[in-house]
This record gives sequence, C-alpha cells and structure tokens, in this order.
Amino acid sequence: MILVVAGVIEKDGCYLLTQRLAHASQGGLWEFPGGKVEPQETPQQALERELMEELAIETQTGQFLADSLFDYGDKVILLKGYISHWLAGEIVLHSHQDAVWLEADAIAQYALCPADYPIVEALLALEAGTD
Repeated sequence: MILVVAGVIEKDGCYLLTQRLAHASQGGLWEFPGGKVEPQETPQQALERELMEELAIETQTGQFLADSLFDYGDKVILLKGYISHWLAGEIVLHSHQDAVWLEADAIAQYALCPADYPIVEALLALEAGTD
C-alpha cells in the first residue's frame, strides 16, 4: 500500500483541480494535487513539499478532510486529503497538463481519479456545514 496525500487548495472561494499528464497512470483524469509520503515525513510535510515540487507554490496544510483507500489493480493507495492554504507563488505545471479553479459544487463535473471522490464528498459536506 502506498501512502499518498492530496491538497484541496482553496483560494478566493475556489478549489484547484489539476489534470494528470496524458501518458501517466490515470492519464487525463483530474485530481487534487499531491503525492507520495516519503519515509520520515508526516503527511502534512509531504503535502507541502509535493505542492512546491509539482506546482511551485507554498502552502500550509490545514484541516484533514478524508481518507480514501483505492485499489487501482497495479497498486493500492491510501489517499489522505487535506485543506491546503495558499501562501505564495504562481502555479507552474511541472507534473500536470492543466489546472482549473472551481467552486466546490462544480468539481463533480470533471472526470476525477477514483480515489479523489471521497475527498470531494468530504469537501461538499464541509461546505454545506459552513453555509
């Protein structure tokens, strides 16, 4: 099992989705950006490192949203989703082919990686509780 983290990056009431490179695993699907947790890292440290490496942005990891366990056939991942707060930087796509900012209720219109759906559900539940 591979431990992976995903950042639900909020900025001005919208959330960032990134599109996986066409030739990558799950190519062309949309996801909350993030990556693998390395040994000796906390999930929060891994998320901040991955977002800097993949998108060239500085973030602060906030509230935990949800876990998602998914078997992709060739690998099983445990995805931990967190709200991430944008601190600095402009997005540079090092590991993705596109990115969009969306209101939470528009995220479901995109074809997401299967493991991301429980995180979307947790985000929508959080949003519903804050209205």
